[in-house]
Amino acid sequence: MIVTKVVVGSKLHGLDTPKSDTDIRGIFMHPLREKLSPFKTLKTTEWIEGDIDNTAYELAHFCKEATHGNATILEVFFSNQILETTPVAEELRANWLKFMDTDKFVMASRGYAANQYNKMQLFDPDKRTPKFAVAYVRVLWQCAEYLKTGVFPCQVTEPYVKQFLMMVKNDFKLDYIPELTQMFMEMQQRVTDAYANPLLVKHKPDIEWIEDFIYRSYLRGSGLYYDGMVTP
Repeated sequence: MIVTKVVVGSKLHGLDTPKSDTDIRGIFMHPLREKLSPFKTLKTTEWIEGDIDNTAYELAHFCKEATHGNATILEVFFSNQILETTPVAEELRANWLKFMDTDKFVMASRGYAANQYNKMQLFDPDKRTPKFAVAYVRVLWQCAEYLKTGVFPCQVTEPYVKQFLMMVKNDFKLDYIPELTQMFMEMQQRVTDAYANPLLVKHKPDIEWIEDFIYRSYLRGSGLYYDGMVTP
């Protein structure tokens, strides 16, 4: 059963070019009988690569990953480009804050940024370089904006950041390296400053609610849950 499918990646971030692929992330549920069977090993992810990068996560697996603060997972909550949805997905989106771990989100964002930077350093400048550079800046920008506003921004809306990233992505030149380095430092500092704000409200996941949500969702998907009641 498909719970939801949404567009993520550069087309969601507002950083796409005519050459950009479409990235889709989804959530699915197995039939309850198969989920409970001790004789089946079920996939927790499904991945199809091509002109459309289509990745889907089993509901319980998605919920666990969401508590780890990975921005590429959290985007599924906030994407406004919804291709398919269900009542389960709508409840998931309405309760996104119950999944948020502020500390892990900052750690995951910094870790992802460092990974992109390391990839960029592994190769002589080529067509991959701007992709890694843009991802580095974008994820730290998102992190800082969330810490400052309490809202996770999918689209990079800050004009000078977006304009420079699009310039890097469309026509990368070695001359951009000094300015990129400066922007790297600025984004890291933004995250540091926002995270150190004594007024920042830090959230932790509501594990009990999440477990109940998964339980209710699987019952609902099997026709065993109606208006808050488990049917006989």
